Amino acid sequence: MITIQTIRFIRSGIFQAALLVLLPASNCLHAGSFINTAEINVKAILPPPPAQGSEQYRIDTGFLKNVRATATKKQISRGIKASKDSPFDFSETLGPWFNPANLPKTAALFAAVNTETKEAIEVAKHTYGRVRPETWKETGDPENSDGYAYPSGHTTRAFVWANLLANALPKEQQALHKQARQKAWYRVILGRHFPADVRAGKLYGQFLAKEFLKSREFEKQWKPVVKEINGALKASMDHPPHPIVEDASPSLKL
Repeated sequence: MITIQTIRFIRSGIFQAALLVLLPASNCLHAGSFINTAEINVKAILPPPPAQGSEQYRIDTGFLKNVRATATKKQISRGIKASKDSPFDFSETLGPWFNPANLPKTAALFAAVNTETKEAIEVAKHTYGRVRPETWKETGDPENSDGYAYPSGHTTRAFVWANLLANALPKEQQALHKQARQKAWYRVILGRHFPADVRAGKLYGQFLAKEFLKSREFEKQWKPVVKEINGALKASMDHPPHPIVEDASPSLKL
């Protein structure tokens, strides 16, 4: 298993200096750092998952059981597609102009954001160590399901991306958050997470997005990205994309 210490070493100056010699500059790992994940006090941000045997645990597991029993083939198919997991999935909300070919600065910065977000997710998951439900085995989803469940990594990333993009495009905030909620809900539909996992993912994603936006280094790199995003939007003559299908149960409050 790759530990947090290994990840931090890979991102260290010593490792990256050696990598500069071996790889072309365009393929090098991101050298900057926006968030110090070692200093994140996960327990101050996220409540613990429901304790086994508690009433909340009964509700959490019962909700998952009911979702799995009523999930349609179409929902499962959409969920598997949504699980491929890229910030450019939000082209469904923003339009086809929102793609890495149009937005190279955006793609590069989000790649760095994803590296640090994944590290922060591992810190949180190992803080609580909640075992993932086995209900995903019923869906036929080929995704590897190793690792802890709380908080949901897919949900965390979805809300990091949605909140950062809403900072660049404030008028699209509601639509972006709707797609992030839908991504979270699919994790429950696929049986990969309990509802509490995706609720925690939303909280953690919102927290991490704020931490990125507070970083001076991130701010310096974010300004040209915002300009690039808004420029591509202005230049786009495409028709608006179809609205996101609302599959989420109204009882799952996200």
